[in-house]
Amino acid sequence: MIAVIFDLELMKRFRKGQPSEIVEIGACKVDLGTKKIIDQLQVYILPSKGHISKSTRKLIKMKEEDVEKAVSYQTGIELFKDWLGDEPYYLCSWGKDDRAHFINQSVRNKLDLTWLKNYNDIQRPIGKLLSQDINNQLGLKNALEIAGIELLGKAHRGIDDALNTASLFIKFIDDIPLEENSLSDKEIQNHYKKYKRSRFRHLDRPSRQSPN
Repeated sequence: MIAVIFDLELMKRFRKGQPSEIVEIGACKVDLGTKKIIDQLQVYILPSKGHISKSTRKLIKMKEEDVEKAVSYQTGIELFKDWLGDEPYYLCSWGKDDRAHFINQSVRNKLDLTWLKNYNDIQRPIGKLLSQDINNQLGLKNALEIAGIELLGKAHRGIDDALNTASLFIKFIDDIPLEENSLSDKEIQNHYKKYKRSRFRHLDRPSRQSPN
């Protein structure tokens, strides 16, 4: 069995209520037997409006050739699912936010989510091993420093963050309990309801009239 460590980067938002959009999926596979990284994947996603802002490109270190390779969210998810393959896997990330972003954007695009299974947030168990403050959620950079692992690549770059998270995972692999689970229909429906409410929230606000 393998563990798939993933990290997402998002489009920078410029107004309240603007939906989050994934612009990069970075992931790597860790063989649980050999405790080694055996494969990796990086996919750039084109936002719904077809443009990645300059500030977002700068934040995640996108080059012009990266922009040209960007695909639609639906295509990106298909590439990710194909890469996951048929071997049983755990999905792991540093914190639960990235899982929520996968659900939210897939719900908005009416995409299948059966692949989002056996999810484990490895931030909390590793944080407990590194810090006596059980309520403190360690950031990835601080966790690497405390664990004595050299930071690889650049921050806010999905593939580099995934590889750095995998290094932490491998170091503490014997002390991290991994759970098998599935995404419930109820949770998907809750995300869909939140999306519908946010989508039509502006209708409750008085419209601005332009001066004569």
